[in-house]
Amino acid sequence: MESKFLKIDDKIKWRDLLGKVLFKTFFHSLEWEEFLEKNFKWLKFERYNYQNRALLSFAKARGKLVSHPFCEYGGPLPLVEKVDGERFRQDLFEQFKTPFKISFHPQLLPYFEGIEFPENQRETFFFEDIAQKSASELWQTLDRNRQRSIKTAMSQNFRRTEECKDLKNLKRLYTLYVKNLKRHKALVYPFSFFKFFLQNPKVRISLLKTQKGDLIGGNIFVLYNKITHSFLCGFDEKYKNFGVHSLVLWQEIERSKETGCEKFDFGATKKDSSIRDFKDRWGVKVYPIFELKNYSGESKLKDSFLRDVWSYLPVSLIKVLSPYFIKYKL
Repeated sequence: MESKFLKIDDKIKWRDLLGKVLFKTFFHSLEWEEFLEKNFKWLKFERYNYQNRALLSFAKARGKLVSHPFCEYGGPLPLVEKVDGERFRQDLFEQFKTPFKISFHPQLLPYFEGIEFPENQRETFFFEDIAQKSASELWQTLDRNRQRSIKTAMSQNFRRTEECKDLKNLKRLYTLYVKNLKRHKALVYPFSFFKFFLQNPKVRISLLKTQKGDLIGGNIFVLYNKITHSFLCGFDEKYKNFGVHSLVLWQEIERSKETGCEKFDFGATKKDSSIRDFKDRWGVKVYPIFELKNYSGESKLKDSFLRDVWSYLPVSLIKVLSPYFIKYKL
């Protein structure tokens, strides 16, 4: 059987092809993929050209192919305006027998018409047309609870958010991030991720401080295709009732508007997640994140007793262990 997916091993050729796609996210860059391969020896990328119509990049780890690891979205990436989506799906399942999973960014769907997706359990939340709306119109889009939360934070007279420029503040933010996920019994990304983001011009790390200069928390935003994507965050638990996260997000929405961004992505969550309500209160449009996969079942880590053990570990130990356990998030 003739292969419909041509494997591309030449990275220079791949970079050239990436420059021709009609849509891609921050995480589809060769720099990000090479960073992951360098940090995790158990992970290797495989890259394919689908009949000069689309590109598909997989991370191979733990006997699976994942597009794309450690983020909400994957490929395929369109090289032409219209791809026969159902034919693509059929060819994909015919060629790849290794367990695989692809998570589609909502903006990919118009390029791949006709795909039949199974029912999905994840959604993402877009604040749209922000460049075309006035600040007042954006504010009125929020529900009263979100407006009240932002006003509460403003009344505390915190400093306006500032961009992180140094490792000292980055380490403080990382500690808050680890503490937050520890409370949720969740695995954390290693500090090397944060360092990569600090050094990348397509990432903004916003910090919120008190008037005395004490770090309260912050957010990592990745930028691509006139989209600001809220990716990771960490906040001091002492300030959880002061609306600090809402304030950071709101100020970044204002900044995104000023710089010409068209959409603000609050990121994905499962339909039954406790944070779904928080995201839905911003007057957002909700999009499903469709998946194509050739295996059933999910990781059993969510219901494992190991999550309870993880929640009792000291933060310092979690930081050390995280690079070794991160593979279980795939």
